[in-house]
Amino acid sequence: MRFPEILRALALAFSFAAGCPLAASPEAARTEIAASLKEQLPGLEASDYAHGSAAFDPELRRALGQNAGAGASAVEAGHKLWTRKFRDGRTLAGCFPNGGRRVAATYPQFDPRLKRVVTIEMAINQCLKAHNEASYEPVDPQTMGVVVAYLRSLSNGHKVAVRVPAAAVERFEQGRRLYVSRLGQRNFACASCHVQGAGKRYVDAPLSAAIGQASHWPVIRRGAPMMLQERMRECLELMGAAPFPAGSEELNNLEYFLTYLSNGQAMTANVWRP
Repeated sequence: MRFPEILRALALAFSFAAGCPLAASPEAARTEIAASLKEQLPGLEASDYAHGSAAFDPELRRALGQNAGAGASAVEAGHKLWTRKFRDGRTLAGCFPNGGRRVAATYPQFDPRLKRVVTIEMAINQCLKAHNEASYEPVDPQTMGVVVAYLRSLSNGHKVAVRVPAAAVERFEQGRRLYVSRLGQRNFACASCHVQGAGKRYVDAPLSAAIGQASHWPVIRRGAPMMLQERMRECLELMGAAPFPAGSEELNNLEYFLTYLSNGQAMTANVWRP
């Protein structure tokens, strides 16, 4: 399906994005989207969503298998930074339970003290700051990117398990609202492509489903890890909207919402993408 056709297909999404009522609960929002995707994509199992756009493209699925080791160098570089001793003798590994094993599957998290969503990148920088080390840029592939590639690899095979306590519902709802709101010169919402348009083709690539999108990041593109929020910023630009900065409240809340949708999906960090 080429661009003019995708425009017509996605026009059906506008009523959803403009008039979607306040969700009764985070789980109600997830259930609603899951039901919509199931109706549109009856041939897919829920577990297939974790493959992203590859769920709809057999050639891309084969290419993923052929490039299964694409993230190895990033994970190795991340392990070196993860175990590097700070000036006080501590390490990033010491800031997280179990040295980071299975931890990434629970992020983003809501911090009741800060009253905000904390992403895994923020938690890494909090550790660095606590030990008087320089912070990493949120989407720098050579520092934060490789560290997150390694840390998330420690949760591979484990299911996404993000919690939204009562105090965090407002942040979740802010992320949901951003996901379904039409933005930019093209008047699209994230939901236009990844709920109503899931499985359809945009230019030469199929559109991934909202559920499962947060389970395989970072992806390895051109040999380097690409962060989820970096991809969000790209999508906003494609919509003709000025992208929010990486690490902003807007993108953090959007990531919180999107990751909660993937609860129960197995994590497969560092998958290859063309």
